[in-house]
Amino acid sequence: MSQLRAVVILVLSVLMNFVYSGQSFSNEETIPIPCEVKECKPELGSISTKWYKGDGDKNKPVIMFYGGGEGTYIGLDYQPIVNLQGKFDIIMVASPIPQSSKNRQGYQYTAFEDHVIYRQKVATEYYKKKLNRPIWLGGSSSGGPRMIGTLAGDEKTRPSDTYAGLIFASPYVARAERKDGRETGSVYYNMPVSKIGYKMNLPILIIQHARDLKAAQHPKQQKYFQNDLVKKNSNKTELMLLTEGLPMTTAFDGGHHWFSTNKEEVARVVSKFILDNTK
Repeated sequence: MSQLRAVVILVLSVLMNFVYSGQSFSNEETIPIPCEVKECKPELGSISTKWYKGDGDKNKPVIMFYGGGEGTYIGLDYQPIVNLQGKFDIIMVASPIPQSSKNRQGYQYTAFEDHVIYRQKVATEYYKKKLNRPIWLGGSSSGGPRMIGTLAGDEKTRPSDTYAGLIFASPYVARAERKDGRETGSVYYNMPVSKIGYKMNLPILIIQHARDLKAAQHPKQQKYFQNDLVKKNSNKTELMLLTEGLPMTTAFDGGHHWFSTNKEEVARVVSKFILDNTK
């Protein structure tokens, strides 16, 4: 009987640790947001979002994040900011259509479809009302062009005023020419920042791994991107090249692109920037 009791106590202890570690299932909530007006293309269904709940600190802002690749995945497990889970409230918002580019790298032309932009704004409005806290907008890889699409507008609409700050993680900002499946060496910076037709006033951080030399987001291309954003922003606009993690192939395996071995550095840098720039 005493052995059974010890086992029960041990199991309860493990379960309690699981709950209070911030990893319980109750700390994740998938929320489909209805969007039935014509601007949404209602035939695409609800807006797919997932809320990863933070540590309960209401003084912290919320992070809304666009994933990379096709942009339809709302899991946090592979995202650069995964180590911020449980520390900030994080909202993943899926694109209603797969993100793609005409040349596989660079200009994600589908990021600027009107219904894609409209749905992202509806999701922001929903969570601003639900959580009643400032929202930082972030995105990784092809999520970068989606962010620019969300911010596109003029002095009358000023979409950036909805957000408290921006975090670009290894955004695709250039196009690498290919022939017979191989890069030719010709690279063209082509992030359409000009779609932001007004002056923003947001703290902006761009993070890129210093050893990520893939043509579409090479540090040199990120510098062009930073310069473009500086022209559109009256607040700080910083580019930080991260250096931690294991050495790996710099151009083709994608490991540095996803910060696969330095996610702790990403969490530390992003958290500090957000908290330092939270009013």
